[in-house]
Amino acid sequence: MLTTDEVSTWIADNVLDTAAWDKLPLKQPLAIKQAERNLTRWYPTVVLTVELVSLQAIWEMEGLDPALKYQKHSVKSVNDNGEGVTYSGIRDVVAPDVRDLLGKTASEIAEEEAAGGTDLQYGGSLI
Repeated sequence: MLTTDEVSTWIADNVLDTAAWDKLPLKQPLAIKQAERNLTRWYPTVVLTVELVSLQAIWEMEGLDPALKYQKHSVKSVNDNGEGVTYSGIRDVVAPDVRDLLGKTASEIAEEEAAGGTDLQYGGSLI
């Protein structure tokens, strides 16, 4: 498990917008633990680096924003005193930067393989 100091140092050196990370320092160790647990579940064969865990930990901390919690539960729009937010879909559980680096999760790959299982061809050629 990575330490809070390792992750904080990587974030300070590599991330411009650190507001979500800096906002709740007491939750940082839990965000790291949650990021490691989730990444291990989604990408079981990947070696977790400080970069991957840091990016996912920030994403986990950003998810504490009340407006983002609504999006997680498929709420289409929220209005408060004339201010409104409309969501285009459900917020991805994997941080966008992590998804860019690692691609699809193990469960997404398994679902695609299961769905495409009937189209397999073994030998021969198409005429």
